Amino acid sequence: MLMLRRVIGEEIIITVGKEKIVVKLVDTIGTNHARLGFTASKNVRIDRKEIHDAIQETGFNPEAFPVAPIVPGVLRMGDRLPGELMRRKV
Repeated sequence: MLMLRRVIGEEIIITVGKEKIVVKLVDTIGTNHARLGFTASKNVRIDRKEIHDAIQETGFNPEAFPVAPIVPGVLRMGDRLPGELMRRKV
């Protein structure tokens, strides 16, 4: 396992073949939580581990269900979503 220490604003770049994923430390919340930002092309799927495991276990294919386009101005980056109680507003 590779262990890295980053400060807020610093990035890590993961390259797999021709694909590149940029992981940025956006914020820290207390001593046990970090907020990460991911940048990747649209054909790279990024999931939380528990979501990935559930997809693998059930065989559910989320790609089979198209996602409705986001209407500009409806949700801004940093806005709270339902269930995000631990996330603090920046």
